[in-house]
Amino acid sequence: MSDKPNDTGQSDSSGIGSTIDRRRFLQAGGAASVAALAGCMGGGGGGGGNGDDNDSGNGSGGGGGGGGDGWDPSQSIRYIVPYDEGGGTDVYARGIVEQLIEAEGEEVQIDNVPGAGGLNGFGQLMRADPDGHTILGSATPLEVAPQLLEDPGFDQRDASGIGVFGRSAWCLVVNEQYQDEVETFDDVIEKYNSGEWENIGVQSPGSSQDIIVLLAKYELDEYDWQWTQRVTYTGTGPIAQAVASNEVPAGIGTDAGTRSTVEGGNIYPVVSFVSDGTDVYPDLDSVTDLDYPEIDFVGGLSRGMFAPPETPDEIIEHHTTALEEAINDDRTTEWTDETGNPTFYEGPDAANAIITDAFEAYDELNVIDLVEENSD
Repeated sequence: MSDKPNDTGQSDSSGIGSTIDRRRFLQAGGAASVAALAGCMGGGGGGGGNGDDNDSGNGSGGGGGGGGDGWDPSQSIRYIVPYDEGGGTDVYARGIVEQLIEAEGEEVQIDNVPGAGGLNGFGQLMRADPDGHTILGSATPLEVAPQLLEDPGFDQRDASGIGVFGRSAWCLVVNEQYQDEVETFDDVIEKYNSGEWENIGVQSPGSSQDIIVLLAKYELDEYDWQWTQRVTYTGTGPIAQAVASNEVPAGIGTDAGTRSTVEGGNIYPVVSFVSDGTDVYPDLDSVTDLDYPEIDFVGGLSRGMFAPPETPDEIIEHHTTALEEAINDDRTTEWTDETGNPTFYEGPDAANAIITDAFEAYDELNVIDLVEENSD
Protein backbone atom coordinates (compact mmCIF):
# COMPACT_ATOMS: atom_id res chain seq x y z
CA MET A 1 0.00 0.00 0.00
CA SER A 2 1.03 3.57 -0.62
CA ASP A 3 1.84 6.12 2.02
CA LYS A 4 -1.27 8.00 3.06
CA PRO A 5 -0.81 11.78 3.13
CA ASN A 6 -3.43 14.19 4.43
CA ASP A 7 -5.33 15.03 1.26
CA THR A 8 -8.81 16.15 2.22
CA GLY A 9 -9.98 19.59 1.03
CA GLN A 10 -13.08 21.38 2.31
CA SER A 11 -15.29 23.26 -0.13
CA ASP A 12 -17.07 26.45 0.82
CA SER A 13 -20.48 25.55 0.15
CA SER A 14 -6.87 -2.47 6.24
CA GLY A 15 -7.19 -5.06 5.49
CA ILE A 16 -9.49 -4.91 2.46
CA GLY A 17 -8.56 -7.32 -0.30
CA SER A 18 -8.61 -6.72 -4.02
CA THR A 19 -12.11 -8.13 -4.35
CA ILE A 20 -15.06 -7.40 -2.07
CA ASP A 21 -17.53 -10.26 -1.65
CA ARG A 22 -20.64 -9.29 -3.63
CA ARG A 23 -22.80 -11.55 -1.49
CA ARG A 24 -22.08 -9.42 1.59
CA PHE A 25 -23.39 -6.39 -0.22
CA LEU A 26 -26.59 -8.07 -1.33
CA GLN A 27 -27.24 -9.45 2.12
CA ALA A 28 -26.71 -6.00 3.62
CA GLY A 29 -29.61 -4.72 1.53
CA GLY A 30 -31.95 -6.68 3.78
CA ALA A 31 -33.52 -8.75 0.96
CA ALA A 32 -32.73 -10.04 -2.51
CA SER A 33 -34.68 -7.34 -4.30
CA VAL A 34 -32.47 -4.65 -2.80
CA ALA A 35 -29.71 -4.69 -5.38
CA ALA A 36 -27.62 -1.97 -3.86
CA LEU A 37 -26.61 -0.89 -0.41
CA ALA A 38 -24.67 2.18 0.02
CA GLY A 39 -27.05 3.68 -1.55
CA CYS A 40 -24.92 13.60 4.13
CA MET A 41 -25.13 17.69 13.74
CA GLY A 42 -26.95 21.06 14.68
CA GLY A 43 -29.74 18.69 15.54
CA GLY A 44 -27.53 15.63 15.89
CA GLY A 45 -24.60 17.18 17.73
CA GLY A 46 -21.00 17.25 16.46
CA GLY A 47 -19.60 15.93 13.21
CA GLY A 48 -18.49 17.32 9.89
CA GLY A 49 -20.60 18.37 6.91
CA ASN A 50 -21.98 15.74 4.54
CA GLY A 51 -25.54 15.86 3.31
CA ASP A 52 -27.51 15.44 -0.01
CA ASP A 53 -29.50 22.40 0.14
CA ASN A 54 -30.52 23.67 3.29
CA ASP A 55 -33.89 24.85 2.01
CA SER A 56 -36.89 23.08 3.42
CA GLY A 57 -39.46 21.70 1.02
CA ASN A 58 -43.11 20.91 1.33
CA GLY A 59 -45.31 18.14 0.16
CA SER A 60 -48.54 20.01 -0.25
CA GLY A 61 -51.98 18.50 -0.20
CA GLY A 62 -54.58 17.27 2.14
CA GLY A 63 -55.65 13.76 2.78
CA GLY A 64 -57.25 10.79 1.20
CA GLY A 65 -56.30 7.36 2.72
CA GLY A 66 -56.07 6.62 6.41
CA GLY A 67 -59.15 5.71 8.38
CA GLY A 68 -60.21 2.35 9.75
CA ASP A 69 -59.10 0.74 12.99
CA GLY A 70 -55.73 1.48 14.56
CA TRP A 71 -53.65 4.63 14.77
CA ASP A 72 -54.05 7.58 12.40
CA PRO A 73 -52.05 10.84 12.34
CA SER A 74 -53.71 13.82 14.00
CA GLN A 75 -51.49 16.50 12.44
CA SER A 76 -49.06 16.96 9.56
CA ILE A 77 -46.17 14.51 9.33
CA ARG A 78 -42.62 15.83 9.18
CA TYR A 79 -40.55 13.86 6.64
CA ILE A 80 -36.88 14.54 7.42
CA VAL A 81 -34.47 14.32 4.50
CA PRO A 82 -30.99 14.39 6.09
CA TYR A 83 -29.39 15.77 2.92
CA ASP A 84 -29.65 18.80 0.65
CA GLU A 85 -32.51 19.60 -1.65
CA GLY A 86 -31.82 18.17 -5.11
CA GLY A 87 -29.81 15.18 -3.90
CA GLY A 88 -30.95 11.61 -4.39
CA THR A 89 -32.64 11.20 -1.00
CA ASP A 90 -34.59 14.40 -1.64
CA VAL A 91 -35.47 13.31 -5.18
CA TYR A 92 -36.95 10.06 -3.88
CA ALA A 93 -38.91 11.84 -1.15
CA ARG A 94 -40.43 14.28 -3.61
CA GLY A 95 -41.13 11.45 -6.06
CA ILE A 96 -43.48 9.71 -3.62
CA VAL A 97 -44.72 12.50 -1.35
CA GLU A 98 -48.08 13.18 -3.05
CA GLN A 99 -48.88 9.48 -3.02
CA LEU A 100 -47.75 9.27 0.61
CA ILE A 101 -50.01 12.19 1.58
CA GLU A 102 -53.04 10.34 0.26
CA ALA A 103 -52.01 7.05 1.86
CA GLU A 104 -51.31 8.68 5.25
CA GLY A 105 -54.52 10.68 5.20
CA GLU A 106 -52.63 13.76 6.36
CA GLU A 107 -50.24 16.38 5.02
CA VAL A 108 -46.58 15.31 4.75
CA GLN A 109 -43.97 18.08 4.86
CA ILE A 110 -40.46 17.42 3.57
CA ASP A 111 -37.79 19.04 5.75
CA ASN A 112 -34.19 19.03 4.46
CA VAL A 113 -31.74 18.87 7.39
CA PRO A 114 -28.27 18.35 5.85
CA GLY A 115 -24.90 18.02 7.52
CA ALA A 116 -22.67 15.68 9.52
CA GLY A 117 -22.98 12.82 7.06
CA GLY A 118 -26.72 12.59 7.55
CA LEU A 119 -26.46 12.71 11.33
CA ASN A 120 -27.99 16.19 11.65
CA GLY A 121 -31.26 14.82 10.35
CA PHE A 122 -30.91 11.49 12.11
CA GLY A 123 -30.28 13.30 15.38
CA GLN A 124 -33.55 15.18 15.04
CA LEU A 125 -35.38 11.94 14.32
CA MET A 126 -33.79 10.13 17.27
CA ARG A 127 -34.86 12.86 19.71
CA ALA A 128 -38.36 13.29 18.30
CA ASP A 129 -41.41 12.05 20.18
CA PRO A 130 -42.38 8.58 18.93
CA ASP A 131 -45.92 9.82 18.28
CA GLY A 132 -45.98 9.02 14.57
CA HIS A 133 -45.60 12.56 13.30
CA THR A 134 -41.88 12.43 12.44
CA ILE A 135 -40.30 10.09 9.88
CA LEU A 136 -36.97 10.09 8.02
CA GLY A 137 -35.69 8.89 4.66
CA SER A 138 -32.21 7.33 4.81
CA ALA A 139 -29.45 6.66 2.31
CA THR A 140 -27.96 3.63 4.03
CA PRO A 141 -25.03 3.00 4.48
CA LEU A 142 -24.06 6.64 3.91
CA GLU A 143 -24.86 7.54 7.52
CA VAL A 144 -22.95 4.63 9.07
CA ALA A 145 -19.32 5.79 8.94
CA PRO A 146 -20.06 9.27 10.37
CA GLN A 147 -21.49 7.64 13.49
CA LEU A 148 -18.50 5.31 13.79
CA LEU A 149 -16.05 8.19 13.34
CA GLU A 150 -17.57 10.46 15.98
CA ASP A 151 -20.14 9.45 18.58
CA PRO A 152 -23.20 11.64 17.99
CA GLY A 153 -24.86 10.68 21.24
CA PHE A 154 -27.29 8.24 19.65
CA ASP A 155 -27.21 5.01 17.70
CA GLN A 156 -29.19 4.99 14.46
CA ARG A 157 -29.66 1.24 14.89
CA ASP A 158 -32.20 2.17 17.59
CA ALA A 159 -34.46 3.86 15.02
CA SER A 160 -37.71 2.07 14.23
CA GLY A 161 -37.78 0.73 10.69
CA ILE A 162 -40.81 1.46 8.51
CA GLY A 163 -39.67 0.06 5.17
CA VAL A 164 -37.27 0.10 2.23
CA PHE A 165 -38.53 1.60 -1.01
CA GLY A 166 -35.67 2.21 -3.43
CA ARG A 167 -32.02 1.93 -4.30
CA SER A 168 -29.42 4.13 -5.98
CA ALA A 169 -25.95 3.72 -7.43
CA TRP A 170 -22.95 5.99 -6.96
CA CYS A 171 -21.75 7.32 -10.31
CA LEU A 172 -18.74 9.34 -11.42
CA VAL A 173 -19.74 12.49 -13.31
CA VAL A 174 -17.47 14.79 -15.33
CA ASN A 175 -17.75 18.39 -16.54
CA GLU A 176 -19.14 18.53 -20.09
CA GLN A 177 -16.12 20.41 -21.47
CA TYR A 178 -14.15 17.15 -21.34
CA GLN A 179 -16.66 15.11 -23.31
CA ASP A 180 -14.46 14.78 -26.40
CA GLU A 181 -11.40 13.59 -24.47
CA VAL A 182 -12.82 11.66 -21.52
CA GLU A 183 -15.15 8.85 -22.51
CA THR A 184 -14.28 6.02 -20.12
CA PHE A 185 -13.21 5.48 -16.52
CA ASP A 186 -9.74 4.62 -17.85
CA ASP A 187 -9.62 8.13 -19.35
CA VAL A 188 -10.53 9.61 -15.97
CA ILE A 189 -7.77 7.64 -14.24
CA GLU A 190 -5.28 8.85 -16.83
CA LYS A 191 -6.28 12.49 -16.28
CA TYR A 192 -5.57 12.16 -12.56
CA ASN A 193 -2.45 10.03 -12.86
CA SER A 194 -0.91 12.44 -15.38
CA GLY A 195 -1.46 15.33 -12.95
CA GLU A 196 -3.77 17.22 -15.30
CA TRP A 197 -6.60 16.73 -12.83
CA GLU A 198 -6.01 16.86 -9.08
CA ASN A 199 -9.29 17.31 -7.19
CA ILE A 200 -12.24 14.93 -6.88
CA GLY A 201 -15.60 15.95 -5.42
CA VAL A 202 -16.98 13.72 -2.66
CA GLN A 203 -18.94 14.03 0.57
CA SER A 204 -17.22 14.35 3.92
CA PRO A 205 -14.73 11.82 5.35
CA GLY A 206 -16.43 8.49 5.86
CA SER A 207 -19.07 9.00 3.18
CA SER A 208 -19.49 6.24 0.63
CA GLN A 209 -17.84 8.36 -2.06
CA ASP A 210 -14.93 9.07 0.24
CA ILE A 211 -14.49 5.37 0.93
CA ILE A 212 -14.67 4.59 -2.80
CA VAL A 213 -11.82 6.95 -3.70
CA LEU A 214 -9.72 5.85 -0.71
CA LEU A 215 -10.08 2.20 -1.71
CA ALA A 216 -9.21 3.05 -5.31
CA LYS A 217 -6.03 4.89 -4.32
CA TYR A 218 -4.71 3.02 -1.31
CA GLU A 219 -6.18 -0.48 -1.13
CA LEU A 220 -7.14 -1.79 -4.56
CA ASP A 221 -4.06 -1.78 -6.76
CA GLU A 222 -6.06 -2.55 -9.90
CA TYR A 223 -7.62 0.92 -9.76
CA ASP A 224 -4.39 2.89 -9.17
CA TRP A 225 -6.40 6.13 -9.01
CA GLN A 226 -3.86 8.77 -7.99
CA TRP A 227 -6.06 11.76 -7.30
CA THR A 228 -4.40 14.49 -5.20
CA GLN A 229 -7.16 15.96 -3.04
CA ARG A 230 -10.74 15.17 -2.04
CA VAL A 231 -12.91 18.29 -2.03
CA THR A 232 -15.88 17.74 0.26
CA TYR A 233 -19.49 18.84 -0.17
CA THR A 234 -22.70 18.23 1.76
CA GLY A 235 -24.30 15.99 -0.83
CA THR A 236 -24.92 14.96 -4.41
CA GLY A 237 -26.72 18.20 -5.33
CA PRO A 238 -23.75 20.43 -4.42
CA ILE A 239 -21.30 17.95 -5.96
CA ALA A 240 -23.18 17.98 -9.26
CA GLN A 241 -23.19 21.79 -9.26
CA ALA A 242 -19.47 21.92 -8.42
CA VAL A 243 -18.68 19.64 -11.36
CA ALA A 244 -21.01 21.64 -13.63
CA SER A 245 -19.18 24.86 -12.75
CA ASN A 246 -15.79 23.10 -13.13
CA GLU A 247 -14.93 23.84 -9.51
CA VAL A 248 -13.82 20.22 -9.64
CA PRO A 249 -13.44 18.34 -12.94
CA ALA A 250 -15.20 15.24 -11.64
CA GLY A 251 -17.18 14.07 -8.64
CA ILE A 252 -19.20 11.16 -7.33
CA GLY A 253 -22.94 11.39 -6.70
CA THR A 254 -26.00 9.20 -6.84
CA ASP A 255 -27.68 8.43 -10.13
CA ALA A 256 -30.93 9.91 -8.80
CA GLY A 257 -29.26 13.09 -7.57
CA THR A 258 -27.14 13.78 -10.67
CA ARG A 259 -29.84 13.11 -13.25
CA SER A 260 -31.28 16.64 -13.49
CA THR A 261 -27.83 18.22 -13.96
CA VAL A 262 -26.92 15.57 -16.52
CA GLU A 263 -30.13 16.32 -18.42
CA GLY A 264 -29.18 20.01 -18.33
CA GLY A 265 -26.09 19.13 -20.36
CA ASN A 266 -23.52 20.49 -17.90
CA ILE A 267 -22.14 17.15 -16.72
CA TYR A 268 -22.18 13.57 -17.95
CA PRO A 269 -21.82 10.18 -16.25
CA VAL A 270 -18.77 8.02 -16.94
CA VAL A 271 -19.08 4.95 -14.71
CA SER A 272 -21.22 3.32 -12.02
CA PHE A 273 -19.64 1.84 -8.90
CA VAL A 274 -22.28 -0.91 -8.53
CA SER A 275 -21.76 -4.13 -10.48
CA ASP A 276 -25.37 -4.24 -11.68
CA GLY A 277 -25.14 -0.72 -13.07
CA THR A 278 -27.98 1.78 -12.87
CA ASP A 279 -31.46 1.98 -14.36
CA VAL A 280 -31.14 5.77 -14.43
CA TYR A 281 -28.25 5.50 -16.90
CA PRO A 282 -28.93 2.07 -18.46
CA ASP A 283 -26.09 2.24 -21.00
CA LEU A 284 -23.46 3.24 -18.44
CA ASP A 285 -20.60 0.82 -17.74
CA SER A 286 -20.00 -0.33 -14.19
CA VAL A 287 -16.50 -0.67 -12.78
CA THR A 288 -16.79 -4.46 -12.98
CA ASP A 289 -17.79 -4.22 -16.65
CA LEU A 290 -14.36 -2.64 -17.11
CA ASP A 291 -12.62 -5.40 -15.11
CA TYR A 292 -12.01 -3.34 -11.98
CA PRO A 293 -12.63 -5.05 -8.61
CA GLU A 294 -16.16 -4.79 -7.29
CA ILE A 295 -16.87 -2.50 -4.36
CA ASP A 296 -20.60 -3.08 -4.12
CA PHE A 297 -20.75 -2.73 -0.36
CA VAL A 298 -20.20 1.03 -0.81
CA GLY A 299 -21.06 1.32 -4.51
CA GLY A 300 -24.76 1.89 -3.93
CA LEU A 301 -27.29 2.66 -1.25
CA SER A 302 -30.75 1.72 -0.02
CA ARG A 303 -33.66 4.15 0.42
CA GLY A 304 -35.08 3.39 3.86
CA MET A 305 -37.78 5.02 5.95
CA PHE A 306 -37.57 5.23 9.75
CA ALA A 307 -39.44 6.48 12.81
CA PRO A 308 -38.01 7.48 16.22
CA PRO A 309 -36.89 4.81 18.67
CA GLU A 310 -39.64 3.04 20.63
CA THR A 311 -42.36 4.00 18.18
CA PRO A 312 -45.41 1.83 19.01
CA ASP A 313 -46.15 -1.08 16.70
CA GLU A 314 -49.55 0.29 15.66
CA ILE A 315 -47.90 3.48 14.39
CA ILE A 316 -45.26 1.53 12.47
CA GLU A 317 -48.05 -0.60 10.99
CA HIS A 318 -49.87 2.52 9.81
CA HIS A 319 -46.76 4.04 8.22
CA THR A 320 -45.55 0.85 6.54
CA THR A 321 -49.02 0.25 5.10
CA ALA A 322 -49.07 3.83 3.81
CA LEU A 323 -45.58 3.43 2.32
CA GLU A 324 -46.60 0.23 0.54
CA GLU A 325 -49.72 1.93 -0.82
CA ALA A 326 -47.69 4.92 -2.03
CA ILE A 327 -45.10 2.71 -3.74
CA ASN A 328 -47.79 0.63 -5.45
CA ASP A 329 -49.57 3.75 -6.70
CA ASP A 330 -49.65 4.13 -10.49
CA ARG A 331 -48.06 7.57 -10.16
CA THR A 332 -45.02 6.03 -8.50
CA THR A 333 -44.76 3.50 -11.31
CA GLU A 334 -44.91 6.35 -13.83
CA TRP A 335 -42.25 8.27 -11.91
CA THR A 336 -39.99 5.21 -11.88
CA ASP A 337 -40.50 4.70 -15.61
CA GLU A 338 -39.74 8.36 -16.34
CA THR A 339 -36.67 8.70 -14.11
CA GLY A 340 -35.22 5.19 -13.98
CA ASN A 341 -35.16 5.39 -10.16
CA PRO A 342 -36.15 1.92 -8.91
CA THR A 343 -38.99 1.66 -6.41
CA PHE A 344 -40.25 -1.39 -4.52
CA TYR A 345 -41.64 -2.11 -1.08
CA GLU A 346 -40.06 -4.10 1.73
CA GLY A 347 -41.24 -3.92 5.32
CA PRO A 348 -39.88 -2.88 8.71
CA ASP A 349 -37.60 -5.89 9.11
CA ALA A 350 -35.80 -5.03 5.88
CA ALA A 351 -35.36 -1.42 7.01
CA ASN A 352 -33.84 -2.50 10.31
CA ALA A 353 -31.59 -4.98 8.52
CA ILE A 354 -30.02 -2.53 6.08
CA ILE A 355 -28.63 -0.51 8.98
CA THR A 356 -27.48 -3.36 11.21
CA ASP A 357 -25.92 -5.26 8.31
CA ALA A 358 -24.08 -2.14 7.14
CA PHE A 359 -22.52 -1.64 10.57
CA GLU A 360 -21.40 -5.27 10.56
CA ALA A 361 -19.87 -4.98 7.08
CA TYR A 362 -17.95 -1.80 7.95
CA ASP A 363 -16.59 -3.45 11.07
CA GLU A 364 -15.61 -6.65 9.27
CA LEU A 365 -13.79 -4.78 6.51
CA ASN A 366 -12.01 -2.25 8.78
CA VAL A 367 -13.42 0.63 6.78
CA ILE A 368 -13.10 3.14 9.61
CA ASP A 369 -9.37 2.47 9.98
CA LEU A 370 -8.90 3.42 6.34
CA VAL A 371 -10.93 6.61 6.74
CA GLU A 372 -9.18 7.67 9.96
CA GLU A 373 -5.75 7.20 8.41
CA ASN A 374 -6.71 9.66 5.66
CA SER A 375 -8.76 12.28 7.50
CA ASP A 376 -7.78 15.68 8.83
